[in-house]
Amino acid sequence: MTRYQNLVNGKWKSSEQEITIYSPINQEELGTVPAMTQTEADEAMQAARAALPAWRALSAIERAAYLHKTAAILERDKEKIGTILAKEVAKGIKAAIGEVVRTADLIRYAAEEGLRITGQAMEGGGFEAASKNKLAVVRREPVGIVLAIAPFNYPVNLSASKIAPALIAGNVVMFKPPTQGSISGLLLAKAFEEAGIPAGVFNTITGRGSEIGDYIIEHKEVNFINFTGSTPIGERIGRLAGMRPIMLELGGKDAALVLEDADLEHAAKQIVAGAFSYSGQRCTAIKRVIVLESVADKLATLLQEEVSKLTVGDPFDNADITPVIDNASADFIWGLIEDAQEKEAQALTPIKREGNLLWPVLFDQVTKDMKVAW
Repeated sequence: MTRYQNLVNGKWKSSEQEITIYSPINQEELGTVPAMTQTEADEAMQAARAALPAWRALSAIERAAYLHKTAAILERDKEKIGTILAKEVAKGIKAAIGEVVRTADLIRYAAEEGLRITGQAMEGGGFEAASKNKLAVVRREPVGIVLAIAPFNYPVNLSASKIAPALIAGNVVMFKPPTQGSISGLLLAKAFEEAGIPAGVFNTITGRGSEIGDYIIEHKEVNFINFTGSTPIGERIGRLAGMRPIMLELGGKDAALVLEDADLEHAAKQIVAGAFSYSGQRCTAIKRVIVLESVADKLATLLQEEVSKLTVGDPFDNADITPVIDNASADFIWGLIEDAQEKEAQALTPIKREGNLLWPVLFDQVTKDMKVAW
């Protein structure tokens, strides 16, 4: 079993305690990641702070070169990283490899957009009391240490979407991958390290939330927090962050609205694709359909037909529906299903569960008192 390490100050480091990562597909042991202590987190923060002056002093072109090298490494290793990603988060292998390729594209995009971060010169006289003889010069400066906290569902792509923009703007990064997804995140870090990113500019933190979760959020060295994940955790980060700037991308209860003049066949295809991609484990997934009564029955029939076409099974068979990330998530979904059944929602598809693999369910006659509606 592989023992993965954290990248701290340009070196790969282990911790005394470790966390074993299992595949949601079959509970295969994929490896271990370090369970960092608060002291080890402090060391990583100090390394990042020390690296900041030299990194911010580089030109945007110099910083962009590291990002382009990283993107090339990701493309080269897309099969290797994609395979681990598929095992670690039970994502279809084609989609997993596609995520790695898309991440390389995103990093290149950030590198190129970073070259266009320019200042402004603004003349006075814009309002009556202002003097036209004044000139304001505006520069964009790095904020410092960016704490990037990524979710399990896109452990490579939604990590890079935080890391690359921060780096190109002259910031240094502390990267906290999701526990389930941490191996994929550390492979992303490996690409940055191989690209020659200077020591301390990009560091990783893995560990138990009970030990370092709140600690790194409240850490005095952190200047900006970028988080994608659940709404309750986002709210907690908001409370702990104090006056520091944060960027939160949280969950929601996305609705598809269907009116009478809609192309119902097209709507049904798009709704099912939007609802069940990656087994619905996406903040942008469609969770409910709000439709005018006059076309509701026809749309329900079309949705039923589309859901019945979905395949269920192994990510390496590129099944549409794969095991959800863990048993706790499966239990939560099952609880929504049971509540809807008890309150007499009409199931239009079979209801079936095997461990953390749940078959796709379509409910009609959903009312506002049902948990699934919210």
